[in-house]
Amino acid sequence: MCGFVGCVHDRIAEITGEEKQTFKEMNDMITHRGPDDEGYYTDDHVQFGFRRLSIIDVENGHQPLTYENERYWIILTEKFIIM
Repeated sequence: MCGFVGCVHDRIAEITGEEKQTFKEMNDMITHRGPDDEGYYTDDHVQFGFRRLSIIDVENGHQPLTYENERYWIILTEKFIIM
């Protein structure tokens, strides 16, 4: 089980240090959903936080994921079972 938090800001002003700290506290509140890893992305308008429970691909599962030029960011949780 993993978990994520997100926040969208509708103003143009930069996200303050206090808002970043509050957001980290939000992510800490879901540590029970993913105690093995955490990751963050923040820009002027959005914040993503992710908690990971490492079950599969323990070494390469850090998130958020980014495209090579860092234009696109994504958080996701997936599991494929092929029978």
